[in-house]
Amino acid sequence: MDQQTSTRERILHEAERLFVERGYHATALQEVADRVGITKAALYYHFPSKAEILGDLLNPMTAELEQVLDDAVAQQEAGGIGAVRRTLITGWLDVFLRYRNTLVTLLRELPATPSDSFSRLLRTMEYGIEVGAGAEAGIPERIAVAQAVSAVTDPVALMPQLTNEVLRDHLLAGAWRLLPDSAPGARRARGGRPRSLSAADADLAREWHASGEHTVDSIAARLGVSRATVYRHLKK
Repeated sequence: MDQQTSTRERILHEAERLFVERGYHATALQEVADRVGITKAALYYHFPSKAEILGDLLNPMTAELEQVLDDAVAQQEAGGIGAVRRTLITGWLDVFLRYRNTLVTLLRELPATPSDSFSRLLRTMEYGIEVGAGAEAGIPERIAVAQAVSAVTDPVALMPQLTNEVLRDHLLAGAWRLLPDSAPGARRARGGRPRSLSAADADLAREWHASGEHTVDSIAARLGVSRATVYRHLKK
């Protein structure tokens, strides 16, 4: 790694830490330079403004979100809308967890975000919601997809006391409660719903029902069977 690249990355790293610790507005470029161990003039050589630093922190995250979105679109033909949503929601959550400090900065300092970078992020997320909802989706389904995206975004920044591993498990569980048809294990309908469940799926249905967090309708949708089939297995 050459010295110029190394210095630039150190500036981004220390600036991000200061933005999280003190906030974007409260952080002076001199403080960033001091943390890196360079002069303020040297910092200006790499970044003419504080807004450009924030933009460079934001753009890589947006690029990764766009790649996940491309991967999700590619799932449509083979896996249907359920596969699209699983790829989108799971992939985006993993990106948000990797860029957790950037999300904290955005949440605190939204008006200060460089307009071009933030507009790109908004466009990506808006298109992601459109793709996740599907062309034939009505308003309720589109809102549910938007809620699922929010469900795996905001808590990443708002709950710093929780580890990434704990957050990931619970946030995905919450997203699939909003989109039960798209949850892992939900089956894509092919020529009608199956009339029975495997032993493993029957146990899963009973577990979900006993938790009180799932209705019979949502369980049936997730497992790709009729409500009557679910009721039959719940009685066993």
